[in-house]
Amino acid sequence: MTNIEGTKRNPLSDFYLPYADQLYRDPLLKKQLLTSPFVLRDNALSDGEHFKKVLESHVEEASLTLSLLDDLHFTKEDSLLEVGSGLGLVYGYLKKQGYDIYGIEPGDSGFGGYFTAAQQLLNIIGVDGAHCYPYVAKESTRLNKQFDVIFSNNVLEHIPELEKSILSLSKVLKPGGVMLHNTVNYHIPYEPHFKMLLVPFFPRFTERLKSDLADSSLWNSLNFITTTKLRAMCSTYGLRIEFKRDRLSKTLRRLDDDPSFAKRQKFFVPIYRFLKKTGLTKLLDSIPSALTTPITFIITNATEQ
Repeated sequence: MTNIEGTKRNPLSDFYLPYADQLYRDPLLKKQLLTSPFVLRDNALSDGEHFKKVLESHVEEASLTLSLLDDLHFTKEDSLLEVGSGLGLVYGYLKKQGYDIYGIEPGDSGFGGYFTAAQQLLNIIGVDGAHCYPYVAKESTRLNKQFDVIFSNNVLEHIPELEKSILSLSKVLKPGGVMLHNTVNYHIPYEPHFKMLLVPFFPRFTERLKSDLADSSLWNSLNFITTTKLRAMCSTYGLRIEFKRDRLSKTLRRLDDDPSFAKRQKFFVPIYRFLKKTGLTKLLDSIPSALTTPITFIITNATEQ
């Protein structure tokens, strides 16, 4: 199997940004992105400028998702499933190139309205959205299909019934197939969505110090996933889990390569500068996965190893 043809550092920017004006003219997409909490509003920007900034941020995050797949050498004969496909940016890009990709994204309005927006975006760029479904992860068996590759990026931490979801996904994984997920590890007392420190070992208690968190749908969606929970879950269901040791170093290097990401995660910039200055970046890959965040891991059926 081979890598995605023509993959470069950020192929999705070249693919999607030429559509920016056309996407902005669509009322549904305009509303979706202008009200998105993904990027803080700069009042100095016009609606059009802010829309493009939000779109660029979504594209950058989708590019990270795509880069996570670099080591999973697959072909157009393989079936792919993206869990939490959001605006459909990875789906649309790979579908346009002829890959057999499916996507699931909750269709309920409580999940941000991304599924409906994705259908509109795919229609505008001329991609068939028939293989995008308004399902949550635990409903993946409703697809009646098995997949060679199942993947997600910054999704698992928002799934309320995580065990049921992982079990359901394992049932639609082909023999010899792989699941790859990138998520937060809440052994580390830091919440990247809110960019704040957490109460160590008891992250949910943080809302006692910040009472406004209790009313936040984003906060209430978090399941505070950890490497320990993942290992126990996979052991229960006869699955093998392998954590990639280079995730932390790659994430920190992204602070150099992705200005928008560096601005969103400015808490880590001085830490990364110190590590580079002292040469300690060389030691990052030797840190146990339980002590790093984010975490990237591969799940397979234990009987197939």
